[in-house]
Amino acid sequence: MKKRRSVSISLCAVLLLSLLLTACGGSANEQSSSGSGSGEGGNEQVTIKFFHWYDDKIEGFDKLIAEFEKQHPNIKVESVVGVLNDANETMKKIDLAIASGEELDVMIMNNPTAYAQRAAIDVLEPLDEYLEKDGQTFNDEYQVDTAIDGKHYAFPGKVNQYFVMLNKDQLDAAGLPVPTEWTWDEYLDYAQKLTKGEGPSKQYGTYFHTWVDYSMLPLMGQLENNNVIKSDGTPNVDNDLFRQGLAIRDRAAKEGSAVPYEDTISQKLHYRNVFMNGQASMLMIGSWMITEAAGNGPIKQNFKTAFAPYPTAKAGDPIASKADGDFVTVYAKSKHKQEAYTFAKWFTTEGMELQGKYLNGWAKSDSQALIDKMTSGPDAEKLIDKESLLHVLDATKLAKMYISVPYQEELDKALMNEMEKMLLGAQDLDTAVTNAQTNIKNLISANQ
Repeated sequence: MKKRRSVSISLCAVLLLSLLLTACGGSANEQSSSGSGSGEGGNEQVTIKFFHWYDDKIEGFDKLIAEFEKQHPNIKVESVVGVLNDANETMKKIDLAIASGEELDVMIMNNPTAYAQRAAIDVLEPLDEYLEKDGQTFNDEYQVDTAIDGKHYAFPGKVNQYFVMLNKDQLDAAGLPVPTEWTWDEYLDYAQKLTKGEGPSKQYGTYFHTWVDYSMLPLMGQLENNNVIKSDGTPNVDNDLFRQGLAIRDRAAKEGSAVPYEDTISQKLHYRNVFMNGQASMLMIGSWMITEAAGNGPIKQNFKTAFAPYPTAKAGDPIASKADGDFVTVYAKSKHKQEAYTFAKWFTTEGMELQGKYLNGWAKSDSQALIDKMTSGPDAEKLIDKESLLHVLDATKLAKMYISVPYQEELDKALMNEMEKMLLGAQDLDTAVTNAQTNIKNLISANQ
């Protein structure tokens, strides 16, 4: 298997709410010393708080923490779940904890924007000096570069790349092979052929979730400039790829090959349930679902899951996927920074390998052994087509991860509003494209 490629981040500085600014005023260098502390340097036990949104038992965090504490008997880790299985709400909980002066030590950020926003206001501790004390450099230890203006404020945790999961049983019944490369037009052709039945028991060819990602699918498959705004801050909407993103959704809706958007929002559908229950034959999703497809998640499917590469905008384009994931950080006002660093470093290296659930950013990760672990289990052989998965991981190039502006949520909303009107029959494709382009350009202009 090819080694996963490095991912870099470029960033424009951003600000959070004034409340958070006030609460966290002053730089990290003005806060408590980053010395070794009693936990690492003496016999006194130190307790650090680890904030996240994961289920400790399901994710194996309880076992990871037990192993870490065994290796570091003077450091005790207290797992603090913000809002279970809700990363966005957990970010709000973390901000409130910071604003109220609560003790924090290690925090997981759920995406590049959340990470960059908090780094920009000195909430996060730079980690390069700690690595230097250990005789290490970031890029030797990790293959995912989290640098912001030359400093690393996070270690990469799980790393997500994107692909298509397919219900192989339904694929076989329709006489369709597992694609090894394909375009979005071919994806929609498959969706149409896989759709059958009527009413509540209808089998749909595909499902598109409520994330903004599903309104700019071709853009997400570009190695650079894979969002509605380019890395240089200019609009990225006056091109065929942007229009194609909305056209994909429009065609699938008109052909009836995708679960209707109105059902998705009115019934509050979840991608996991829709695919695992066989309601939709194909799902564009991220690599966190690999372990679940092998039968190790909250829902176990009764069919074999195959994998296909992320579709390209047109034939001959390189197979590529955007990359994102978790950012494991140390709070700049932690009273136990050295101990927090020690845990964050261990968690994102040995810990991620021990967990064996996700692709990760550790440069020394044994990719083949990790995939073997991720696809293991009592029913894995009959539930997952491992050969197709290995092909996808080998064939896919990871795009550069970057954040260009602090008002990304406004841009996403501008796009989603127009797409929603189109899918609900309030406007046609041309109007949706024109309005989205205009609104996105106006937002960019207003924020420059």
